[in-house]
Formats: sequence, C-alpha cells, structure tokens
Amino acid sequence: MELLRWKQENAASRRYSVSDDNGLVGELAFRGWTSNDADFSSQRINLYFQRQGWLEQDVTIRFKDEVIGMSKTSGFGQTRTTLVTGEQFTFKGRALDSSRDLLDEAGNSLMRFEQGNFSITSGHISITRDIPELTKLLLVATGLYFKHLGQ
Repeated sequence: MELLRWKQENAASRRYSVSDDNGLVGELAFRGWTSNDADFSSQRINLYFQRQGWLEQDVTIRFKDEVIGMSKTSGFGQTRTTLVTGEQFTFKGRALDSSRDLLDEAGNSLMRFEQGNFSITSGHISITRDIPELTKLLLVATGLYFKHLGQ
C-alpha cells in the first residue's frame, strides 16, 4: 500500500499540496475565491478542472486542451468520473464521515482520502492497489478537487 500526504495551506486556502516520502508530488490550486475551476500540476502531468453550471457539479477534466474525462455528482454525494478510455471511477463518502473512497467499476477500493484526526487542513491518501502513474495522479487530483467542493 502506498501512502501520500495532502495539506491545505490553511483553513481558508484554496491550495493543496500532495507529497510522499521523496517530497512534493503535485499541487492543486483553485482559480480565485469564487471560481470552482482549478489546476493540478506535477512534474509528470498538468490538469485543468472546469465546473459547468452554477448549481451542478459536472466537471470537465482537461490535459492541455484535450478533454480526458468528465465527472458528474449525484444528489447522493457520489461522483462518477469517466475517462475518455472508458474507465469509470466512483468517489463515495458516508454521512458524518470526512473520508472519501475511490472505487473502480467493480466496486473495489483503489484509494481512501482521509483528514487528520485533529486537523481539517491535512490528511493522507491510502492507495490500496498498483495503478499506472499518470492514472494515479489524475485520480489523486480529482479526489482532492471533489473533497474541496464537498467542504
């Protein structure tokens, strides 16, 4: 199992960093105080998240200028992300629990996003299975993005 740590600059910040034992893995930054659009940057990949509509949580995920995925949130707090490759992933939370699980199409857990015990500005991401590096970065970025929207 791989463990990543995420940290928000402070409780009001809209910037997150992700690290492992070797240092910084990537950063997620929202574009301004009122925007729900965000950029994720790492040494391997740069992604852009663009939310459409005002009340909806439909999000387009882009790499460079190409759409590589779409995410749609249901009224039950589940978010389904579909990549252009056809792969689907579900982010799922539970009532009164700040953690979120990322499941594959078969319902098997791939990642778990958790907050620290005494902190809302830091936590960790447990990666339970071997995932290709770029897919892992995409899923980590998407999970942090929706974690922030869910606060």
